[in-house]
Amino acid sequence: MTARSPLWYNSGNLQEMTSGEIVEWQKAAIFVYAQSPTSVLTVNTGSAGNLDAMSDTRKTAGAASTNASAFVAEGSTAEPGTATVAYDRIHQAYTTSGVGQTADSGTTFPVYYDGGNIQAMSLTDFKDTFIEPAIDLLIAGTESNDTGGTYTITTSASAATGYTAVSSTAVFIDTRANTGAYSAAGIPETVDQPTTITSYFLHRRNGADSTPSRNLLLINGDNDLQEGATATMKTLIGNWIRYDAANTSGQKIVYTAATSGGSTRGSGMVDTRLNGNGNYQQLQAGADAYRSQEFPDGSAATITTYNLRIAKGG
Repeated sequence: MTARSPLWYNSGNLQEMTSGEIVEWQKAAIFVYAQSPTSVLTVNTGSAGNLDAMSDTRKTAGAASTNASAFVAEGSTAEPGTATVAYDRIHQAYTTSGVGQTADSGTTFPVYYDGGNIQAMSLTDFKDTFIEPAIDLLIAGTESNDTGGTYTITTSASAATGYTAVSSTAVFIDTRANTGAYSAAGIPETVDQPTTITSYFLHRRNGADSTPSRNLLLINGDNDLQEGATATMKTLIGNWIRYDAANTSGQKIVYTAATSGGSTRGSGMVDTRLNGNGNYQQLQAGADAYRSQEFPDGSAATITTYNLRIAKGG
């Protein structure tokens, strides 16, 4: 990696930018990405996403037992079972629509000192200085304006300040058996009677515009130095971020819904389940109708915690 120190005019004198001043340009260009991300997540209402499925599990009642002369003993009734619902609603796609790759003419990119000589950056220099570090900011674990255009998970369908809701459809729903819905008087009870505990939603960070404190310098058609227009330079850097985040191996922004890998984003999506061994109940519904059934019981236990995760890959 060959990151360069771009030059700027300081009261008519050429000066190298500090690392902090370079980061200002990386952050300013991230806003360009945030306005039109190229690593895009959407939410399908069914189950047609391409991120790994997440499993919501809950206890169900065992099948009811009936006998004409006596209650079936607890040891012989069906034990509570487990229902599993798979959620694979998150879909990732890459797009480069509207991304203009500016070709390297030899003077396309900002200048720097090369052994005392003024030299325009190569495309590799340009990417090492601005693009790859900007993508590192985008995939950081801590969300901020520097992660604009990337995604997070929240337990609210409504977007917080600085975010946009991707869909009102939950990407994961944690359910548990509704113990209050089961009663001896209702035997034979419906086996699966769930209640929703927590719903999880996909949101996107908006990002924020900013103006770097130093202007980048370019070589113009007369072979002279001139300051690049701030908006033009932000677009130049931002569009290359957009391109590499969707196309370049090792720089593509990749999302997973998993238990490990990458930086976690937002709330963990927790699958919980009751941990009891069964609540044995009886009902004599008539002279020759002895009914028994085991209902879900116990305390809530965490089974699996899934996270939306972001990393570079491809």
